[in-house]
Amino acid sequence: MPGRAHACVAIECGNGLYVFDLGEPAGRELLAGGLPLPKLRAAFVSHMHSDHVGGLFQFVKNLHLYHNHPGYLPQVDEITLALPGEAVGAVMKFFIASYMFPERLKVKINWLGVRPGPVYEDGNIRVAALPTTHLDEIKPFLAEHPEYAGPRGEAFSFEVTAGGKRVLYSGDLGAISDVLEPARGADVLILEFGHLLPLEDNLRKLAGLGVGKVVLTHIFPDYNEKGAELQSIADRVLPGRVAVAKDGLELVV
Repeated sequence: MPGRAHACVAIECGNGLYVFDLGEPAGRELLAGGLPLPKLRAAFVSHMHSDHVGGLFQFVKNLHLYHNHPGYLPQVDEITLALPGEAVGAVMKFFIASYMFPERLKVKINWLGVRPGPVYEDGNIRVAALPTTHLDEIKPFLAEHPEYAGPRGEAFSFEVTAGGKRVLYSGDLGAISDVLEPARGADVLILEFGHLLPLEDNLRKLAGLGVGKVVLTHIFPDYNEKGAELQSIADRVLPGRVAVAKDGLELVV
């Protein structure tokens, strides 16, 4: 919707930049937002719904093409791409089908299959994956259709620890209970709103958990013009602690 592109959150810490979900048009927005793309180290995908992964292929192609214009476009030589384990092989094949052969790409991709538990660590951050129930509803269908052998209904939240702070990116949820315990004491909870109606009831479940700041994302179309209404509801429950996200929102932790 206008002012709210698909899911894509960037975290900058130390000498690194990290992206969580690559919804369309992630590549354009990351460049247009003036983010320090030469510091880019890794990108993490919570699940394979298109609003969280639809910009992945152009995002990587952009990094490749930027090498043709080193004078004024950011240069990234290597990136870790962390996807649900069920999807890595299929995405690699799609890269080949799109003529993005690893021998010809000017950016090296380190493929990483996400499983529950620690996923990634470098000198700046630690990332752990926490399974959610977001795709549980599709599992009975998959059980009845063995011809769809690849998908297994994997969906994750990501817990990011960096600089003495802890940020929880919810991805998409089956229920608020997916993140209640991980959110306890978090400095920031980036919380999807779309599947958490009614909002007031779900936010009340966060009260008393010591969450420093809640950022509401994944605003469904019928709420796109109701930011003030959502903010009013949130302020009744967690006064001064909730922000309703729009494209370009920046938060210093």
